[in-house]
Amino acid sequence: MAFLDFLTGGRDKVKKLDTMTPEQKQFLQEFLSMLSGGGGLGQGFGASTDYLRQLMDPSSEAVSQFTKPYQQQFEQQTVPMLAERFAGKGGGLGGGLSSSGFGQSLSAAGGNLQATLAALKAGLGQQAAGQLMQTYGNMAGQALGARPFGYMHQPGGTGLIGQAASGWAGAGFPGLASAWQNYFPLIGNV
Repeated sequence: MAFLDFLTGGRDKVKKLDTMTPEQKQFLQEFLSMLSGGGGLGQGFGASTDYLRQLMDPSSEAVSQFTKPYQQQFEQQTVPMLAERFAGKGGGLGGGLSSSGFGQSLSAAGGNLQATLAALKAGLGQQAAGQLMQTYGNMAGQALGARPFGYMHQPGGTGLIGQAASGWAGAGFPGLASAWQNYFPLIGNV
């Protein structure tokens, strides 16, 4: 076959070439594993995505920790303020604290707290979901854009017969060269 290629020329070839070092390929594999939830590359990344997932669950410990200061503020500031306001009203042992006005005010404040916490939880969950989707989209774009290999085109040669035909064409035999290229396109370089 080598002698025939020498006479008639070789075919075009496509060669696959690595564009990444072995270390870069390993990093890409770990990156893809992390993207699919396998962990590995960055344990901090896994922990942060777990935290974001917890924030999307209104009954999770992370959301409870987030709402705790609001509940403490209600218990330590709002309830005593209402009690102080109603304590001076009315006579007797408890005065206004046993009145229906105090109960209604406390109930309204508690309802406002619950509505505020529900809105905060919903907003927290939406932000966490958006951040997770954005992170996933960015990582997927980077992973899909990685090119671990490329291709190189190596044109085939004209061979001895093709070179002779080209030489004859330049020396005044143009008809022979065009006939060679028209009638034998698979043998020479056209």
